[in-house]
Amino acid sequence: MFSKNLKRKDNIIIAAIDLLDEAGIRGMTTKEIARRQNITEPAIYRQFASKKEIILTILQKFSDFDQSINNTVTEQKMKCMDGIRFFMNAYAEYYQNYPQIATVILSYDMFHYDDETNKTMKKIINDRRKFVAGIIKKGQSLNEFSKDISSEDAADIITGIIWSTTYSWKMQDCNFSLKQKFSKILDQCIGSWACTNAKTVGSEK
Repeated sequence: MFSKNLKRKDNIIIAAIDLLDEAGIRGMTTKEIARRQNITEPAIYRQFASKKEIILTILQKFSDFDQSINNTVTEQKMKCMDGIRFFMNAYAEYYQNYPQIATVILSYDMFHYDDETNKTMKKIINDRRKFVAGIIKKGQSLNEFSKDISSEDAADIITGIIWSTTYSWKMQDCNFSLKQKFSKILDQCIGSWACTNAKTVGSEK
């Protein structure tokens, strides 16, 4: 029974993400989720107390993915540029394998659905920026990364590139390789901030 409930819960979340991608947060209704899952709305409410709880569960999954990236970079003690490359490639692969999930971070409506989702979205974004800034700050202390730019500004640029490139990719029906685009930007732009003796050799395509 527990396994069956867990599977239903996961299927509801998948249907909700698909709807968010197709119709936005207003179109992501429990009625439509139930129709797609061939279940009743009460069956949804046995798993989730409200539509808001569904949204917060989606955001929690997003946050869990962020944490797994952070843990990998930290545990493997990656150098600055290696950590940034891993960070960018992880999101590229995540979004390319599951384009619908990218809509979550691009959804302006998520910020305005209610106060709790607003705070959760802001925390996800701020935590990403802080983590990247931390990588850069450590790299600067080890002379792996230029001190000509502040770690906070560099983090804003990197996370901004991820957001804007992902947005362009979605608007173009995901018709180019997000991973290759991130890698090109990293080598041509962000790579210039690496100290000469610490630049990453080659790029992961």
